[in-house]
Amino acid sequence: MARIQSPPILSQIRVARNYSDQVASLRALKDEVVGHAQSKEKWVEQGVLEPLVKMLQTSGSPSRFTGKEGRNITGHQRVLTDAELVRLHALQLIASFANGGPAFLGPLHAVGAIPAILSAIFPYDNAPQIVVTALRALSNITDAVSLSVPASQSIESLAEILFVPRYLEAFCVILSTDSTAAVVQEQKCLVASLISRLCKQAHHQNALANAGTLDALATLLASFVVARGEVVPTAEILGEADGLTAMIPDPATQGIDLALVLEAISAIIADSRFRAYMLICSPSIMAVLPYAEFSPPAREHRATWNALEMSGLSYLGARKRGAMDYLLPVIPVTQPRSLSSHLTQFPPLGSSSRESLGQSTPTNRFSPWIPNKSDLAGSNDSEPDDPESPLIPWLIHLFRKTEGLERVMAASVLASLFKAGFTDPDRENYLGVLVVPPLCQLIKDSIKEQEKDLTGAQQNSSFVDSKTAVDWAILERTPAVLARLVADSEYLQQVAHDSDAMRNACKVLKDTYDPIYNQAPPRPWSPNPDKGVDSSEGLSTCRLGPPGQLPMCAHRIRLRESSLKLLAAMIIKDDYHRALIEQDIVPYIVESLSPSPSKPRSSKEKPKSDKKADETILPSGDSPYGNNPNSVIIAACHLIRILGRSVRDLRTSLEDHGVAMPILRLLRHPDAEVQIAACGAVCNLVTEVSPMRETLIEAGVIKILCEHAHSQDPGLRLNSMWALKHLVWAVENKIKKQCLEELESGWLVQLICADTEDDALHARAQNRAQDTDEDEDMDAETYDDDGRSWLWPAMYRMPCPPKFASLRSQSPRMQKAEKKLLALRDAEVNPTRKARNDDLAIQEQAINFIRNLMGQPTTNNIAEMVDYVFDEIGQEKLFEILAGKLRVRVLHPFARRYSTGRDTRVLYPQAKVIEAVIFMLVHIAASIPQHRQLVIAQRDLLKLLEQHFNSKDSGVRAALCHLLTNLVWQDDSADAAACGQRASELKRLGFLARLQALEQEDAELDVRERARAAVWQMKNGNA
Repeated sequence: MARIQSPPILSQIRVARNYSDQVASLRALKDEVVGHAQSKEKWVEQGVLEPLVKMLQTSGSPSRFTGKEGRNITGHQRVLTDAELVRLHALQLIASFANGGPAFLGPLHAVGAIPAILSAIFPYDNAPQIVVTALRALSNITDAVSLSVPASQSIESLAEILFVPRYLEAFCVILSTDSTAAVVQEQKCLVASLISRLCKQAHHQNALANAGTLDALATLLASFVVARGEVVPTAEILGEADGLTAMIPDPATQGIDLALVLEAISAIIADSRFRAYMLICSPSIMAVLPYAEFSPPAREHRATWNALEMSGLSYLGARKRGAMDYLLPVIPVTQPRSLSSHLTQFPPLGSSSRESLGQSTPTNRFSPWIPNKSDLAGSNDSEPDDPESPLIPWLIHLFRKTEGLERVMAASVLASLFKAGFTDPDRENYLGVLVVPPLCQLIKDSIKEQEKDLTGAQQNSSFVDSKTAVDWAILERTPAVLARLVADSEYLQQVAHDSDAMRNACKVLKDTYDPIYNQAPPRPWSPNPDKGVDSSEGLSTCRLGPPGQLPMCAHRIRLRESSLKLLAAMIIKDDYHRALIEQDIVPYIVESLSPSPSKPRSSKEKPKSDKKADETILPSGDSPYGNNPNSVIIAACHLIRILGRSVRDLRTSLEDHGVAMPILRLLRHPDAEVQIAACGAVCNLVTEVSPMRETLIEAGVIKILCEHAHSQDPGLRLNSMWALKHLVWAVENKIKKQCLEELESGWLVQLICADTEDDALHARAQNRAQDTDEDEDMDAETYDDDGRSWLWPAMYRMPCPPKFASLRSQSPRMQKAEKKLLALRDAEVNPTRKARNDDLAIQEQAINFIRNLMGQPTTNNIAEMVDYVFDEIGQEKLFEILAGKLRVRVLHPFARRYSTGRDTRVLYPQAKVIEAVIFMLVHIAASIPQHRQLVIAQRDLLKLLEQHFNSKDSGVRAALCHLLTNLVWQDDSADAAACGQRASELKRLGFLARLQALEQEDAELDVRERARAAVWQMKNGNA
């Protein structure tokens, strides 16, 4: 180490009087630190980072980039001035220090390195060499962040800094540059890489879409379509009519990585119908892949299609085939496979009460509310006259013709579009034949390749070569992509199961628990071994931080999360539950619930004692099995929730492996998202059939859930009320009363009556409108439904001839696409709609909580609980609350002083809430005759119910039949006269005629049978 002469160089850097002296000193410093880890540490401890950042800040004027300036970006690498050379060398040095790993993140943040780097990414204000070097520095920082502990929080913090309008504009300009220079292509690849690694949150995805970054990436994707010679024939002619001819890009330039472009697009559009449709409707995609009927000149291909259609083995006769269809092999299709239609014909075990009513007898007057799977999923139906985009078959074709990471990322984009519901019904068969089996085989091959190449030296190495990095990325991403693809399709799950995907995913999860006893990177030899890099002495700008974790450890954590997601997506059917349990995987799932896991043990090896349930989770220390981030814990909670739907798994595997206590501890986790996931898992652990219910109650789960029901987080309130609703069904009245006391009847009434989220949003909007200083720094989630800045930036932000602008504005295809984009954006991004949906979901669960509180099918204490609820809430107040849920309401009728009038909205009763209200009355009517008489006395309430016999929701109609059956039920001979009076009153109000109409005319067999039973009961029950 004698060669390091730090004081002279450092003093030269600090006292340099001109740019030439600074360049010379920076070059000398580069010779010292590049490729020398110990030298980097010494220089940081001597305080070199602060003058470096200062040089970077002072060697160039502050950027005033607006995106509208007239200078062109050519990518030509001109000779740099001395000031630019200072910036270049300073950036190269910062990138070199960032390449040292997580230990350097602390001092880099302390000196403000990231804002200084970001000032150099604007292509209008900086030379191409400087921009690409700044992006490399950001990429190195991102790599270091991914190896820090915990990585997820650091990644989110970095994303918050990068994904703001100022820097997103620079990213968009870089991606949209037409230059073919190699340095510009590298800039594009670096930007795409940053987006793919950092874009994880919905508000970041929306920001990237609104800023035009998604459009710019779509244009790059379209350029690959052009380069591959796969543009739809007659695309130019079709584009003429829509004014899109100018949107056909030049062929992709060599140097752009297609896998990175696809991965960035996938990161932006994930889990969003709105952003997925933005990709489909991107002008460049519509220009090169327009929908058009096509007939190939080769008769052989057409003959194959025609033969299948004539034999009934093709569903494509219902729609016209496009050019991209002929790039794919012919797949026989007997009928469109759809999970939604399957669930309609064959309701799954444990479905909602409205699906199970047809299997119940008229004497079964109780039906505990159980969630329907379709309630949790978004609507995936697209307009029937909306043809499938040729982008879908092109992505399938691209998947078949590429290899490695490009293949995986093509499948990832395809999975997002399929999950969003923008594919034709027959595409599910294509995915099951052409996409899912190769993905399963890719996982299997990657496992074998990793086992063959893995050595002890690689496990403990902090360096990963490029080939290994690509192989790791393929194995990390493929299970997650496959999970998104098969999650909503039982057919694709069957295909994946037949392709051994479950067995391979279990193997991946088990392999991630092979211990690595040295989690931190190895320290190079030093003559002063006692001095660690995480010394707490000195200034923060000169003090190195924790060394982070080995790349292999981070790789295994990502594999753990990906495999858990795949397993959760593959076990809709009970047979798949059994197959999963037979893999002896539950111990590994249970350990994934712990921030600091230990060795997975079978149920026989489990110790009798466990940690205390109320133990607060502290930052975990190093574990040879890795430290699970929140994303892994959430994935494990979701898998436990799905396993908990099986009664057999609840009573055997989950009970034997002690799932209850780890889940209970997670209810006290400091992160709200983990608490929400844990509450979701508890929902199925506290049901009537669960042996863990008593254990959880004794451990204090009631108090914790009631505390969460008072949370400000709507997701946490929802899941906690959902769990409480399950918990109070079929338990002793003492426990039911304890739940209501802990929850507080006043708060329960507020949950049902108040529009908490909507009112809070309205109050924020009012305060913002009254703010006189007009601050331009608006909330990232502010919704402007009149603006068009987010709509097709590639088209509206660039100059175009008036002819093309006129054609676009008059094009039916463009008008239809814009109309659908507006509707999807309003449904997904509008904060008012989101707040309203949150309120409705919470109100539904709160009403069903009272419903199950009154229901008691196994005891005779029903009347006691009905009276208890009346005493706690108030009899008249409760009936008034229920009536209010059946009326049309007006929200904020006088909120016009600071608004445009759009805050005033008419709210119609929602089917789910109506059904919950009716079933609460069902349970009241299932009590003693006096309670039935109370319901009959509510004339206004009954008149409101009578209006809902024409509801489009079959569950509401069936629930009304169930209620009327209970209202005219006769307990004994002493109740005969009162029962006759109740029946006469209901007939007078017109309910008998309504029931007879349902009995004769309703389209649903379940409703007709319920109506027939109610009619018979009303006519003969009191005889």
